[in-house]
Amino acid sequence: MTIGAGAPTETEGPTVMVAVSNPRTESALVALAGALARHEGGRVLATHVVTVPDQTSLEKAAEDREKLDRSSEELLDAAVADAAAFNVPIETKTVLSHRGIEEVFDAARTNDADTVVMGYGGTRFAGGRVEGSLDELTHDLPCDFLVLDGRRLDPSDVLVPTAGGPSSDLSAEVATALRDVAGADVSLLHVVESGAEAAGREFLVDWADGHGLGDADLRIETGDVDDAIGRLGGGYDLVIVGATERGLLSRIVRGSLAYDAIERLDTPVLLAERPSSRSLRERLFGGH
Repeated sequence: MTIGAGAPTETEGPTVMVAVSNPRTESALVALAGALARHEGGRVLATHVVTVPDQTSLEKAAEDREKLDRSSEELLDAAVADAAAFNVPIETKTVLSHRGIEEVFDAARTNDADTVVMGYGGTRFAGGRVEGSLDELTHDLPCDFLVLDGRRLDPSDVLVPTAGGPSSDLSAEVATALRDVAGADVSLLHVVESGAEAAGREFLVDWADGHGLGDADLRIETGDVDDAIGRLGGGYDLVIVGATERGLLSRIVRGSLAYDAIERLDTPVLLAERPSSRSLRERLFGGH
């Protein structure tokens, strides 16, 4: 149930939907969404999904409008103010739902979002109801998903581990936006087996050039990917990790991040998952 919305905005660029639920993480999420929208000439859609207990009807919850409106207004007004720093159009909506994370998926489809930005803690508001349909939800993502594990976003130095693949492509696009809009310095990490360093560097040079990151610092490490990220990640302001072939969202909603070492990092981590069937170019230029 949508109970309020800001004025619709018209733009030819992509829609970056940010799911805000916590005042402590709102600023970081909107800053990320704002940077992406600014880089691609798009707009931000700030959506406050209010999870209502199953025993309470949505109509009953909507009757308590004064408290609900005050809470949403403060959160969404802060989102509008934070987005203003990036000079991008922004629309706001408040949605009442019993379904939590499922509602985020529905809102992404309904609003034709190209990217969803949300907080890691925000995925836990789903309750037990999501568990049965989680695999079905995450099997067919409606768009790109970016999940930030951290309360701040100050991306002066960004580390992007990559082994190739659609979600690493998304990581590269986010890093490029942060470089161009926020002045971030980007480092790329590729982990190989011992003895394969030369081939690994050749791969990473080609990958960087192919993703517009030829100016990035290149790091080749040997051993385990998990260990390498855990060892190096603390030296950066943000680590952007693409989903593995096992999928990302199904793991984080259950409370398990992509790599054990990442959960121990004090550095904010941005987890990225892209639907493998659709590239950014297809969405931007091939229609939805």
